[in-house]
Amino acid sequence: MRRTWARAVVFGLVLGAASSVHAYFLDEARNFEIRLRAYAGVNIATESSREGPRDPATGRELAHSPDIAPGDILSQRNFYNPEFDAKLTDYTRWTQDVPGFSLISPEEFKFHFAWWGFYDGIFDYANPKWRDALDAAPRARQSESNDIPGESFNFNDENKNPRNILGKRNRINELYLDFTKGRFFTRIGRQAIAWGESDTIILLDVINNFDLTYGAPGFFQDLEEARIPFWAMRNTIKLIDNWGSLSSVFTDMYVVPGPVDTTVPITAPAFFGFPYSQPGTDPHRNPGFSYLVNPVPLQVVIVDRIPKNIWSETRWGVRLAGVVGREHTVQGWFFRTYPTAPVPLLLGSVPSISTTAPFPPTLIDDRGFRTPVCLDSNGNQIKFGKGHTPAGRPCKFARPIVTALYRRLTSVAGLADSYYSGTLGGIIRAEAEMFINQDAFIPSENLDPQVQVPGGSKKVNTIPKANYLRYSVGYDRFFFFRPLNPSNSFILVAAINGQWNTSSGRHKDFRYNGLAKPSKNQVEGQIIPGVAVCAHRPPDGKFPLACQQAPAKNFEDEYEVEQFLQVALQTDYLHGRLEPRIVSILDPSGIFGFQTSFTYRFTDYLLGNVTFVAVEGSRKAGLAVFRDRDQVQMKMIYQLN
Repeated sequence: MRRTWARAVVFGLVLGAASSVHAYFLDEARNFEIRLRAYAGVNIATESSREGPRDPATGRELAHSPDIAPGDILSQRNFYNPEFDAKLTDYTRWTQDVPGFSLISPEEFKFHFAWWGFYDGIFDYANPKWRDALDAAPRARQSESNDIPGESFNFNDENKNPRNILGKRNRINELYLDFTKGRFFTRIGRQAIAWGESDTIILLDVINNFDLTYGAPGFFQDLEEARIPFWAMRNTIKLIDNWGSLSSVFTDMYVVPGPVDTTVPITAPAFFGFPYSQPGTDPHRNPGFSYLVNPVPLQVVIVDRIPKNIWSETRWGVRLAGVVGREHTVQGWFFRTYPTAPVPLLLGSVPSISTTAPFPPTLIDDRGFRTPVCLDSNGNQIKFGKGHTPAGRPCKFARPIVTALYRRLTSVAGLADSYYSGTLGGIIRAEAEMFINQDAFIPSENLDPQVQVPGGSKKVNTIPKANYLRYSVGYDRFFFFRPLNPSNSFILVAAINGQWNTSSGRHKDFRYNGLAKPSKNQVEGQIIPGVAVCAHRPPDGKFPLACQQAPAKNFEDEYEVEQFLQVALQTDYLHGRLEPRIVSILDPSGIFGFQTSFTYRFTDYLLGNVTFVAVEGSRKAGLAVFRDRDQVQMKMIYQLN
């Protein structure tokens, strides 16, 4: 098997190296241009997975999920991003001579199209454990829906297919028209917009969402490759050229109509057992869950809530920017966006196991798929209880326990300034954004299991809100250090990034977005004063369903103030052919990330890249969620530009 994937990887790399260059322009006037960025790459683990939850009854650690060992192939991606540009201005000259049309005759008129797609061979010729994980059962149903009450509680939502999500995808990445006349610029179509700061770790650049299938966008995957464009109309108007201390002042506005586009990321890291899944064991393989639902027929459903295509889901933003005093580039903005990371909410105004639940039991197999046929040991169709499908899979009548992953519109207001400091010999940049009433996570409010206990606390889980002030103060400069590089300068990009939860306090114990601490479970049986069945710890440690809680201490802390230092250093050798780069992320709370890469330019169109990525942390938060995913990444890149 290892020889098989090795041959496939080598074939992909050689194929990229053997490609020939063709002309960029399709006509002599150079109005039509084709560009391309493509690569064949492989990510190889250099560390074993090392953490999993414990059985609450026995205290034993369960199997690691995903089960990764050094040498495992985490990805063998063949990525392609072709682009087509057309300058159409010459074909609109006739409008200047037509009465009425001359008012809207463009000074520039352009068309742009870009495709985005990949094929990843992890299920076909990489380590067979990913195919085993794909076929594993029993397992939680993971799906998406814009009508959770009507679909997810009846197992009728769209079940996620890991092979399609992680193994191959294609989309129109950009498709827009540019129109320029005088002080006005308009772009209509699918496009990406970035106003905030983003170097490696996403903190302020959140207008566009980012793909999460590689775990940490910007660290395991290039930011621009991970960015998810949207269908929008954008207008830029020049307001002031020069007026006193002001110059180059403009306003920038965009709108993403809700009926047209409400795209949010696929929460692929929720898949259990795959290369970039968040650490954790599938609930249906957790003995601590099994004894609770046996013989009660329950099925865990983890569903991405997809916003409905309605006007109230419209995203929009407005920005004012300009140069003040000929030195400071100042800008301020306000926009509405979806957070990239979701917030979990355990649903259950009426407990699923209650006979008064407003949905009937559904006949499903052990993967959470509806099945029309479920047979008993005599081959007869069952009318209740458990059986097996004609293919031999276990099946049963069951009701769902639904946890929804929410992304709801958030308002963001921001200010930024950058200028060159002669004293420090570099560019100083500062930025701050207030995320207003953003969805947050408090275990006892989002995930209280008592909503699934008949006769329990009678509460309904809700999503708390919080105001987050996020900021970045950066310093960029070029400098020479002859002992290390006698010919070329170094580029230093450094920033202190931070977050202050201004809503945090003694009575609001915010935690890190539903992530349990290592060897801890999200739900745990506890002694509950006043509840007779929960008055004492059972001898076998197995508390009944009525005693289950979501203890805050089991979840990673979200500190009131979080901050980290990010430093990137890069230079060139061999007349620009070799480009080494080092990125360090240092968090005083005990999170560290290092990315060391070398890019070698064989020709103008063929590049090779080797990157080593290492993560460590004393807490499983932020980048350290993937602290056991150290890896070597190798790419052969082909580009026309």
